[in-house]
Parts: sequence; C-alpha cells; structure tokens
Amino acid sequence: MATFKDKISNLVDSQLPDFVLQDHPKFLEFVKQYYTFMESAELIVTSVQTTDGILLETETSQVSELLLDGSRIDADKTQLDAGDKILLESSTYGKFTRGEIVTGQTSNATATVLGEDLDNGRLFISAQDKFLMDEIVVGSSSNASATINNYRPNPVNNIQDLLNFRDPDKVISNFLTKFRNEFLNTMPEQFSTGINKRNIIKNIKSIYTVKGTQEGHKAFFRMLFGLESEITYPRENVLRVSDGQWNTNKIMRAISTVGDTADLVGRTITGKTSEASAIVENVFKFQIGEDEVTEFILNEDTLSGTFTVGETLEGTSSDTSDIFIKANVTGIFDIPTITSAGALYSSGDSVTVSGGGSGEIVQIDSVGRGSITEIFIDDVGSNYEIGDNLVFDNTGTGGGSASAKVSVVNGGFTQEESTSTTEDHIILEDETVRGDPYTGNKIVQETGSGDITDIRIINEGSNYTSLPTITITSSSGTSAVVKAYGNTIGRVQSLRIVESGKQHELSPSPPTLELPQNILYVDKVGTFTVGESVTGLDSSSTVVTATVLSDNTNTNLLRLSSVSGNFAIDSTITSNSGATAVVKAYENSSATTSLISLLDTSGSYISQRGHISESTMRIQDSLLYQDFSYIVKVGRTINDWRDDFKKTMHTSGFYFTSEINLETRVSAELQSITGLNSGKVAPIASIINLLYSTAVGRRLGTIDDGTTLRTTPLLGVTPEFDAAVVNKLFGTNTRDVTLTRAYTIKFPSISKLVVDGTTTKFGNAYAGPRFRNVNNYWHIYSGSTIKQTGGVGGDSTYASYISGMTLKDWNDIRLTGTQTSSDGNVITFGHINNTKLKTSLALPSEVTISEL
Repeated sequence: MATFKDKISNLVDSQLPDFVLQDHPKFLEFVKQYYTFMESAELIVTSVQTTDGILLETETSQVSELLLDGSRIDADKTQLDAGDKILLESSTYGKFTRGEIVTGQTSNATATVLGEDLDNGRLFISAQDKFLMDEIVVGSSSNASATINNYRPNPVNNIQDLLNFRDPDKVISNFLTKFRNEFLNTMPEQFSTGINKRNIIKNIKSIYTVKGTQEGHKAFFRMLFGLESEITYPRENVLRVSDGQWNTNKIMRAISTVGDTADLVGRTITGKTSEASAIVENVFKFQIGEDEVTEFILNEDTLSGTFTVGETLEGTSSDTSDIFIKANVTGIFDIPTITSAGALYSSGDSVTVSGGGSGEIVQIDSVGRGSITEIFIDDVGSNYEIGDNLVFDNTGTGGGSASAKVSVVNGGFTQEESTSTTEDHIILEDETVRGDPYTGNKIVQETGSGDITDIRIINEGSNYTSLPTITITSSSGTSAVVKAYGNTIGRVQSLRIVESGKQHELSPSPPTLELPQNILYVDKVGTFTVGESVTGLDSSSTVVTATVLSDNTNTNLLRLSSVSGNFAIDSTITSNSGATAVVKAYENSSATTSLISLLDTSGSYISQRGHISESTMRIQDSLLYQDFSYIVKVGRTINDWRDDFKKTMHTSGFYFTSEINLETRVSAELQSITGLNSGKVAPIASIINLLYSTAVGRRLGTIDDGTTLRTTPLLGVTPEFDAAVVNKLFGTNTRDVTLTRAYTIKFPSISKLVVDGTTTKFGNAYAGPRFRNVNNYWHIYSGSTIKQTGGVGGDSTYASYISGMTLKDWNDIRLTGTQTSSDGNVITFGHINNTKLKTSLALPSEVTISEL
C-alpha cells in the first residue's frame, strides 16, 4: 500500500498556531477539507455492481425501486443520502460509502472514498496514481464494485506529482498513453493478458534492436497474443545448382588397451611415436572378431603431424586426470586404385581381399557405360535370310539404340589360308568405310537364306551398363541364338570400402584385391553349378583353374573367382560336373590399395539441398520462393496482426505471408445430469438419442407363456427415456420373438428293446416297416434306379413313396432315435431279426403330441 506523507492536508495540524487550533476549530477543519479537496482525484467508473432493492410494480418495462425520501430527513441533517435505495437485509454488497477504502483487484492500490456521483459514473477519492485502467475496485465495507475507466487527479496533486510522470513506474495509468505514443507508436494498443505495459515501455529498445529477426518476431507475438510463433524461410527450399551439402570424415581406427576410448570425445589424442595430435569429434566402437575396435572421427583443423600404423595413442578423459587412455593404431585401406577397368561388372559386386587382417568388406562402387561391340552366334539356326533384324531387349540395361542384321548365311568369303568359316573375313580398308552410315567393315552377301554365319552391327547403341538379350525377327528362320558383348560395358570406375576391418598391417601386408572374372561363352553343354571348379587352358596351354560364382544363361555371362590365369579365346572350359563351354570374350579388372593410419571417407550428402528428386525443394519464383521472403506461422489469422506487424517488426524489402497454427482442444469431462426429461436435453441423453434414433424390441416368449406377440414386432419405435413409456411399448406381457420347443417322445407303455446289447425304451415315432420286413420291399435293380416289384398288401401309396430308391439310398439307412451309442451304426443282421425295431422309411402320417 502506498503511503503519502508529503500531503499538505496531513500537515495542517502541525503548521497552524496553537491559538488557531484552540480557538478556531471550524477554521482548522475548513483548511483541512480544502487541502483534502485539492489533493483529491476523480475516478471514472463503469459497470457499477447493482445493489439488491425492492422493486415497484410498473406498467412498462422500466425498473423502479423503492427509494428513501430525503424531505423527511431532519433539517439538521444533510441530504447526502436522498434518493438511495432501501436494501434487503440479505444484500452482500451495496453502494460505495464515504470514508470506506477501495482496493484495486489487480494493482492492489488503495484510496479513500471522499464522495460519489454514480449517476454520472464518478467516485471522488484521495489521490492514488497506482490504479490501472480497466481493473476492478471493490469497497472494503460496502463490497460494491466497479471497473475503472479513467483517473483524473486534482491539478494541485498533478503539480505535486509532476516529477513522477517522467518515470514509467510512477506515472499514472492515463499518462502511459503518452509514453505509448512516444515509444510504442507502432505497437498495438492492447497486449496479451499478463503483459505489463510499464515494463514494455522500459525495455522497448531491446525489442527494436531485434527487429527483422526470428527472436524479434517471436517476442512480438508473445506480447500481442501470448502465443508462440514459427518463422520459416522459403529460400531454404529453393533449388539451386551445385547446392548439395557434401561431408567427409577423417577417420582412424585403433584397438583399445587401457581405459574406455569413449571418454576421449572432445579430447586431444597424441601418437606416442609420431607425436601427431588431433581433437576427437566422435567415437564409434564395434566388435570385429575377438577385438573391440574404436573408430575415431578427428577434427581436421586440429590435426598436427602424421599418425603411424601400429603406434600407441594416448589421451586423458579430463584435464585433471592422471591416467592415460591408450589404444594401438590399426592399419586401414586407402582408397583403391583401379589398374585395369575390365568389363561386364555391376555396382555392388564383391571384391576379395587377401592378406593380413580381417573384417574388411570391399565392393565395386560405380561402373561405366558402353556400347555393343560384338555379337556372337551361339546357335546358327536354319532358314534365316540376309537382312533379318535383331531385336534388343534393353530392360534394366540403362542403354538403347543398338541395331543389327543378319549379314552372312551358309558360310561366306574367307582367306585362302584360313581354316575357319566363321571368324576370318575379307574387310574393307579404313578409308573406304569412313563416313559410312553403317558400323563394320566386312564384305557381306547381298541375298541368301540358311543358317546364320555372321551378324552385321548397324548401330552399337550407347549407355549400356549390362548386356541386353537378343531375339531375331525372321519370316522363316528358327532356333538361332545370338549373344551381345561390349568391351566397355560395366567397366570398373571406382571401388568402395564398406568396412575397413582391422590389423591389415599384419603379414602378409599390404593385402591384395581380387576382382571376379567375367567370361562370355557359347556352345555350353550341361550346367555350371555355383561353387564348383572349372579348368581350361591359357594361350600357352597352361592349365587355368577357377571357381564358379554365377552363370547368367540369358546373356551367357559366367562369373568366376580365384582364377589362376587367363583362359585362351576359343578354348574350352570344363567343370567338375562335366559341363563345358567355349570362351569367346573377357576383360579382366584389377586394383591395388595401400595401408594408411588416417582415411578420408568417400563422403555423403548431409541434406537434400540441390537434389532434383527431393519433393520439398522448389524452383525460384518472383514471390515466395526467393531469398527475401519468410512465412509466419501463429495461431491467429493474419487479419488480426498484419498492420501492427508491418509497422513494428517487418523488414523493409521483404515479402511475408502467414500460416495458421491450429490448436484443437476437446473436453472429455463428463457433465453432471440432474434429469433426463427436465425441459432441457441433457448432454448424454442427446447423444443417446442421436445414436439410437430407433428402439427395436427383442423380448423373447413362447405361444403358451402368457405373452402376446406385438402387432409389428419387426418395426422399431422412437426411443423414450421414460420407464413408463418403455414398459408400455415393451412390457412383460408382450413378446417380439416366438421361441419353439424340441420334444422328446417317450413310450412308457411299450416293452424295452435291446439294441446291440444295450437296453433302451426311447425311439422315434415312425409309421413305416420294421427292419425284419425290409425284405418285403426289395427291388430289382434296372439301370440307375430300383423299381418296385411288389409290397405288403399291394400298398400303392407306400410303393410310390419309396419308388426310385437306389442301392446307395438303402445302404445309407442307419439306426436312429435309441439315444444310445448305437445311433448312426450300419444295419446288421441282428437288427433285421429284431421284431420291434422300425426303419425310418415312414409312410405319410401325423403324430399328435400330448404334453405330460
């Protein structure tokens, strides 16, 4: 509570002479009241809490209350209370009264009521500049309340407090508008609940200094709405050339000997022999065989010197640690060098590593594209014509545009000294074929038909990463098989170290890399099996061995490993299982590597920036997707804040738009219900009424249990939540579903039967013959049915009933109705001799049941 000790009204008693105090008390009171008036203030209030009163009857809608009559008050009394209402004894609040203390419910500021003019919405109070606009004040004795709309102090008090008006913490609430006009001119008038405008004025400079930044935008929406906002920049999703973010790491591997290498993250490690050092950015540990291998990611900027393979690394877990964490550097592969590119390889093919160390995985990373250079004839076929077209199936090869035709049939031109009819040809000189639109330089036949001798490539095609398959289009030719080959297709361009392994410094070192060998063959007999060995001869007749990795019968491509040499072209290779083939072409690949202590990884993209395939990237436009734009996402429509934001936080020259940040609040609270049909539909009842708009009866009953079937049991009715209505519709004396009974017939008067050694007195009621009389109804088989030849007494009705039965029908008759384990058994001779056991071949009859 603020204390005002410098008011003149409080000092009058001490400033006047003693004789004035003694001889002129009225003058003293006048002076005090004068200064009290001069130090007073006017509080403009609204929403004054209405007091309880006694209402008078009126013919109109006007409210008229019983009031005090001021003329009846004694003459020596003032008329201050004239026109006041007569209050009820039960009133908990009343009219503001003179001398009571009013308190602001938000500011907790207090003042004394000097007078009131509520007809004009005014209270006269002792000056108090700590009241806030729009807060509620409550009287301490009357409990009356009102909302402050304005505060106007007496001019004398204004002069007294003038110096306070320059301080936002001390100035009256009305004068804050002047500060707002001066310092918060671009800010909205209203802030979020709980925001102290005085604090905003004092700290507005820090708000303006972050104008145009994300933090400034977020502060603006917290002040305005009390909401968090998100700022996104479309420029981060603009597709730009060469904008991909590529990252490589410098790694070193070691096998720990002392301590936990994970504690070295962020610490400096030093080579004990080389004295090289670097800061560790990260550590990855994994198991290879019996050793735990640590992979250090080193900070390249802090790397000093060169670590050596086999030396000991040292580092501490903290600056105060007196124990070294130690590990031995293990050799890893350097990026392999391709010494021979080879052909017909695929990305992902495994590379065999031979030598010291273990755990390594090396694969072919990328392969080159090429064209078709040769076509080999695997089966010459028959009746083909010169000019028949070859059709290339390029599915999955990545290439296209290759074309070829049959050029020679039934043999061709060869040199005199040649012993081959398929390989040696007379060819044109180079200058003769220069500029020729066709590929090749062979002299071929113009016409002819028969088996295929040679193929002419018209277009080699391009961009093949694997071999296509070929078929031949011919009007008469059959059975020919040809295979494509290209000595540049699938050439190895790079190798990838998937896993570096460990301890490759061990002998033999450095390790060697062995790539598989690809052979294109023809004239295969038998089947090559994966894992079996094949043998053949090289050009010097030396035996060459290899192991089968795979056999692609579509392209005649045989992949081999552990090859001891090079098979000679046109030589025959033979497998352990006896399969053979003739080698037509191959191109081997080879690579080398060395051991190093530090390796720069092949790298990877750390984001999708610059990738055309990334769905979030956009092409730059002239509005949103450009360098000078941003998006504000907040839980209010842009119409509520656009103008204030532009004037306060928006950066000139930028374009901005908005997105609504949605919030969904669903109340799962169960509301209490006092009555289901009390005039206002309760929440749960309305939901039930909506879900179950039709009530259907399901009361069960029988024809003799005293209930009656409803006239419309299949139709529903409108639901009611009144028990009386429900009982009337679905009462206990009505039913909706009629149940039926299953009867068991018992013949107590008949003698007991013995069936299969079991005594029974139950059975089904049949009006047909006994089993011993079945022979009287035997039938003569004719065709697919049995025709009756006679019967007992010539009973034509019974004859008609069983006429047409087959032998199978007779065989399917079983014992039934005995209620013993014999039910369902096949009829035996003993059953036929039973004089009282009947069959189920009943004549048309009627059974009357008399319930016991």
